[in-house]
Amino acid sequence: MKPSDSRSRSYKALIFLTGAVTLSLELLASRIMTPYFGVSLYIWSGILSITLIFLALGYRIGGRISRNSEHQTLEIFFLMAPPISAVSITISCAVYPVIFSSLSQIDLVLGSYLGALLLLAVPLVALSAMNPFLITLTRGAEATGDAGAGRVLFISTIGSVVGVLVTTFVFIPNMTNYRALLWLGVGLCVGAAVVTIGSTQLSITMRRRVIGGCALAAIPGLGLLTWQDEYLDLVASSSTAAYEFRIRGEYTSVFGNVKAVELRPRQEGLLPMFAYIQDGLIQNRVSLDGRSLSPYTYVLEYLSEMFVAEKRDALVLGLGAGFVPRNMKKRGLNVSVVEINSDALKAATEFFGFDPDGMEIHLEDARTFVRRCDSQYDVIFVDAFQGDNIPDYLLTSEFFADLESCIRPGGAVVMNAIFDDIDEEPNRHLLATVASAFRLVYEFRMPNANAFIVAKQSSDDARSDIDLDRVPDPLWGIVARTLSSGRLVTRQMLIGARPVTDARNTISVLFAPANMRDRQLLVDLIPTNILLN
Repeated sequence: MKPSDSRSRSYKALIFLTGAVTLSLELLASRIMTPYFGVSLYIWSGILSITLIFLALGYRIGGRISRNSEHQTLEIFFLMAPPISAVSITISCAVYPVIFSSLSQIDLVLGSYLGALLLLAVPLVALSAMNPFLITLTRGAEATGDAGAGRVLFISTIGSVVGVLVTTFVFIPNMTNYRALLWLGVGLCVGAAVVTIGSTQLSITMRRRVIGGCALAAIPGLGLLTWQDEYLDLVASSSTAAYEFRIRGEYTSVFGNVKAVELRPRQEGLLPMFAYIQDGLIQNRVSLDGRSLSPYTYVLEYLSEMFVAEKRDALVLGLGAGFVPRNMKKRGLNVSVVEINSDALKAATEFFGFDPDGMEIHLEDARTFVRRCDSQYDVIFVDAFQGDNIPDYLLTSEFFADLESCIRPGGAVVMNAIFDDIDEEPNRHLLATVASAFRLVYEFRMPNANAFIVAKQSSDDARSDIDLDRVPDPLWGIVARTLSSGRLVTRQMLIGARPVTDARNTISVLFAPANMRDRQLLVDLIPTNILLN
């Protein structure tokens, strides 16, 4: 018996929904995995490979089942695929906060493949199998050339497009990825139940069983949604970190998950503090009285004093917790800030004492801002971290050429960067890229942490009589060592190092090993309820 026209339409509506969920799952999975595994090219390849493999497997399995099943049995398979997917989604949401940290410590690439497998395998197989199920179910009414296959695949694909748009503009800006994933599972159950209620061709007994299955599949997901905080606190209670982490504010956006976190010491001799955390990366630590406890903020400030004797105007690319622009404002400079994420501005203002009054705040991408730069500055700070490093399109020759056009004579670019502390080759390529736009390039290295680059056109000597009176005592030594580590980057040092360009941007590949090592260290230090986004 073939489904009626009305049932055929409702089944296609369900295919539209499952197509939307399929791509939404992939997009959310990439963001869920970022705090644990980073954003390297290798990790993205894992997510895409797992997605395509299990979509293909689902199509193959669905085709075989369709050939060997009676019509009513196939209809039940079709209606039960969404709740089966929902159960898998709920299980993965319960399990991944427990095991992702361990997977990242084994190997980030292998761990990311296994993580993607956990999040995506069962839902993708079950949901993609529904396409051949429906093609077979509707074969009688639409048996022209392709037996309705083209229509089913068209509807599923359009659903996927809608799923991407809804995830990008509704889910991600308004809820955590964890909750969005659980709501997808609940939505699948609701959709399958609604379609089943109207499926008069199924017996009452079979309808009750399918609807009951949908209800049972939705209950665990609703439970996790209701008691998420209690569950995650329980998971994090086994942490042996030196601090207890408490979330005081959380901001979700398309540019990453930002958290304002209170750190309470579990050991004597440690200072309580607040931390600005984005996608698992601690971007700033702040004392309870509002002083930065991150040495890089002081290094950036003092490098600008060393290399630019007189300055009136400063441009800061990347806000973070707002300490660099705040310090420049205190020094009497006119400060402009470029920040792509409006939620970063909210977090800095609400929790870290940042006051935007008296500054020019530009909520846009740093690349587009400097490309049309209509002002010039005495110092430009580049501190635009997202994920594990500065975005690769902000590390090309063309970007630094645009920066150079924004600098006044005698001015300087002061950049907070990540260097590879094992392999010098990536560092040389980055320095060669900066040197393609600036005549003088200096590098400074912080022990076991950040590196700093200063770029200028003029040959003014750097000041050496800098008084580090504004640096807190615990940070004085590391700031002093970093500032004394500077050296001029000579052309001899860059022989064979090819500048990175927009046409051949290899930054993400060059620095992937260093970024992955850093990510493993971060995951080991931060409890899973803070990493989870």
